[in-house]
Amino acid sequence: MKIFHVWSMFILHGILPFNGELLSDKVVQTELSGGEYIQLKDLTQKKKITLKEAVREAIVEWIRLQTPIEEDPLFLLQPREGTPTDSSDLDKTLYGKSQ
Repeated sequence: MKIFHVWSMFILHGILPFNGELLSDKVVQTELSGGEYIQLKDLTQKKKITLKEAVREAIVEWIRLQTPIEEDPLFLLQPREGTPTDSSDLDKTLYGKSQ
């Protein structure tokens, strides 16, 4: 089995820093079988993206899928003070009637 090396630099945006520290860019290396490499190369050519872009997209998606929802940055946001809301007329607004 032939092993191909794929060298790329990945900058992952939107990922929370590890232990609250800002991380510098990192280089990630992996090995693919010849068949995996050919499939990856064919798909990137069809999508007209680079190998680097495809592998970065795969890593970001894998991280997203592996992150427990309670650690998702979206759910770590705190509500902002602002205009109070009143949903008492919501049914009337949406459906033209009130309950």
